[in-house]
Amino acid sequence: MASVHPRKNKREEITSWQVKWRLGGGRGGDVQTERFDDETSATVFKKAVDEAGQQWPPGWVKGKGYVAPDAADEERFRFRVFAAKVIDTKTGIEGNSRKRQHRNLERWINPVFGECDIRSAEHISKDTVRQWVIGLEKTLVHWGSTPRSGVAKNLRPMSPYTIRTLHGLLSNILNEAVTAEPPLRERNPCKSTRLPRLDTDGSGADSDDSEAMEFLLPQEVAGVISSMKRRSDQLLTTVAYGTGMRWGEITALAPMALLGRNTSNPRIRVRRAWKKAEDAGFYLGTPKSRRSRRTLRVSAAVVAALVEQGVDRLPRDGLLWTGDRGQHLAYSTFSGRWHKAVRAAKEKGLLPVEKHPTPHDLRHSHAALLISHGHSLTYVQRRLGHESIQTTSDTYGHLLPEADDNAMATIEAALPGERPRLRSVG
Repeated sequence: MASVHPRKNKREEITSWQVKWRLGGGRGGDVQTERFDDETSATVFKKAVDEAGQQWPPGWVKGKGYVAPDAADEERFRFRVFAAKVIDTKTGIEGNSRKRQHRNLERWINPVFGECDIRSAEHISKDTVRQWVIGLEKTLVHWGSTPRSGVAKNLRPMSPYTIRTLHGLLSNILNEAVTAEPPLRERNPCKSTRLPRLDTDGSGADSDDSEAMEFLLPQEVAGVISSMKRRSDQLLTTVAYGTGMRWGEITALAPMALLGRNTSNPRIRVRRAWKKAEDAGFYLGTPKSRRSRRTLRVSAAVVAALVEQGVDRLPRDGLLWTGDRGQHLAYSTFSGRWHKAVRAAKEKGLLPVEKHPTPHDLRHSHAALLISHGHSLTYVQRRLGHESIQTTSDTYGHLLPEADDNAMATIEAALPGERPRLRSVG
């Protein structure tokens, strides 16, 4: 086993630390040593020697550290090279997620850290990571669908959710450096970064949550639906709001997904969803997680929308919603028509001008409606297909006015000294 020893000067002051071991670990092995300025670095190196079987850790050059003798080997410690390899060798993620991480790396992380040495505590430190996050908070990004002119006009500050996603990617890369064999870094500075809150108290463009969620009231959803020109769009919106399903799940629906149509317990079985392939194409696969594969109880209005859309006349596995040529219905295609309906609803006074909902906000509004009327987070979690209830809890809280009204009634009853009435739940 390697050992760490302090080295002292004539005044008995510790000036450095030395790691000592015998090559190969045997008594006859040649004594090897390496010097460090601090005990922590020496201890990290000692562990690396032990893990290497009492050999010099792979890639270590005596007196220089993890620096290879030639430029080609040195290149592998450049952040952009190391980070790309981390993403390429990740397991348990789909091709499109890998592609998205590479895109985020190239656009948002490499411009700052790309040429840094992954091993350097000076290049990549608490201060440099914090300055990078501050820069992201000041960055204006395009909001909504890309204009045909290609010129971004609707610019808003980057959302807290996006910043957290980018920070998480950087942290994951640095964790790989910390846990490398042997370790390339002693610690991950991302762990001490204070990130922007998801709820910004309405002080910025991204109030409430991740992508500036908008919670629509039932009458506001009805206003958007009435402003749509295509009946199929109206029916899709009805199903989206009535089920809280994800876009990829709704557009993958087929007649066979509707169960118990003529019973008192009609249901939708969510067993497939559109997935984006690494080559940017789409294919039908399983939903994003185990809990996403679920069966939902649905209302009569949802059943009626599915029947009108073609449950009775289409093949059992035929798509209920498609593009104009029968292909996968792209989110961007529907989104363009959605935003036209939103503008029209505002002009008619059916939707507040300060609201800027996206089709995905129908899912948020579905959850909001359930929670505001007393349904538990656990029920909402299972209905939405969230893998963790923490996701549900972090995302939805105050929501619709009815929730505040009920809370105020409870508080008002308690303030004069009265005991609030308890609602029977059994």
